[in-house]
Amino acid sequence: MGHRIVAPLPSLFTFNLPAHPITAFSGLSVEPVEVKISGTQFKQVGPLLITHWGMSGPAILKLSAFAARELAAKQYHQPFIVNWLNIPEHQLREKWPLIRQQKSSQTMGSKNPFELPTRLWQYLLATSEISEDTKWSELPAKEQNKLIHHLTSSEFTLKGKTTYKEEFVTCGGVDLSDVNPDTMESRLHKGLFFGGEILDVDGITGGFNFQHAWTSGYIAGTHIFAS
Repeated sequence: MGHRIVAPLPSLFTFNLPAHPITAFSGLSVEPVEVKISGTQFKQVGPLLITHWGMSGPAILKLSAFAARELAAKQYHQPFIVNWLNIPEHQLREKWPLIRQQKSSQTMGSKNPFELPTRLWQYLLATSEISEDTKWSELPAKEQNKLIHHLTSSEFTLKGKTTYKEEFVTCGGVDLSDVNPDTMESRLHKGLFFGGEILDVDGITGGFNFQHAWTSGYIAGTHIFAS
């Protein structure tokens, strides 16, 4: 009927990491973390959930919404970076001497100073080639640098998303410039109204898509009845 359609694509989906060792820690939640799509400006901060297929949680879902078209163009195969502490690497390096001093007599495998889940801390030590029996005071510089980097810039590669049709919402749809936002009526055809996901509207996780569906439906219904 002549309306412009923004190509529909999945939004709000999880990141698959098939066969990655970190999936062994399914059920672990870390908050807050920063997740960034490598080579882009897309990043989000929030809770992250490790699952048996990869990563989910608000930080991942919000990022998938803002980067939905970028990730689709990459066919959902794209490097991304997780900052487990949500602080810049240079700030951690500034704090590191004091942390080592306070923990000097303790082993690296004992309670970590960052309140990370124990299994995640053990994973980060292993990926940094650090024995849990190593004392903080005896940590070699090379392994120390690896650990600081992994704490603030763990690199992963997205290899697929949530199974098709299990994504939460769709971005794209009828172009908003073709719809009167006060009535939800088509600007091209009188008496034709739109609401919900058929429109090019998608919100981040947190109930915003439900709110849009209810609000646009209410506005459309009210003006249909009035006409």
